[in-house]
Amino acid sequence: MQLQWIPAQQVQSKEAFLILAAACKQNASGTTAASNSATTDNTSGTCFLVETPALIESALSEVSSAFFDGNKDIALQLFEAVKKNVFALVDGMLVDQKTACISRLGDLFTEIEWLLHDKPVRAFLYYKDQIVCTGAVLASALLHHFLLEAGIDNEFLDVRDCIVASDEFGGASVIEDMSLKRLQQTINAGSIIVTQAGIGATDQNENAMLTEAGSIWLQRALTGL
Repeated sequence: MQLQWIPAQQVQSKEAFLILAAACKQNASGTTAASNSATTDNTSGTCFLVETPALIESALSEVSSAFFDGNKDIALQLFEAVKKNVFALVDGMLVDQKTACISRLGDLFTEIEWLLHDKPVRAFLYYKDQIVCTGAVLASALLHHFLLEAGIDNEFLDVRDCIVASDEFGGASVIEDMSLKRLQQTINAGSIIVTQAGIGATDQNENAMLTEAGSIWLQRALTGL
């Protein structure tokens, strides 16, 4: 499987996200054309790996800090600003897929909003991972629907369902055997997949940011599928 990495620092504005999405559409179109013309069953698919965009990463970090400091109202206000930016992208990119995308994003927003109505009782890095990791899922969901809007069939994968991580929040390692088995059972290697880079989930379904070594392992595992 071929990988297309979308690093955080390349997405520091709405315009940058739109440019990258257009480039992904072109790459995905090439994969689809190759698959349609192939005469064997060995066609390699493409996996788009999306990091939390810089466009929202710093804002989500600010949400985390405000929440951990006990400023719930400020945290909620900051998060509303994040939602506004994301919905602006939806409005600028989607028509037919808009309703489906908003529904998916709404579920992801709820993950964070539930947390923000609690009181912090654990370490800061735990809460930062719960909030910031969701940004990668938001961005990849938007790309998934953008490709569908362009007529490019693709599968959305929440990588947290496959990558089992340790509970070392802020820098978790991958439980490799279990994660590889889940990837092999889940991914159709000849398809176009849109998923997330650098994140996983513990066996308690808690978001966890991976170490650099964990991120590299994920890339190698996907390439080998």
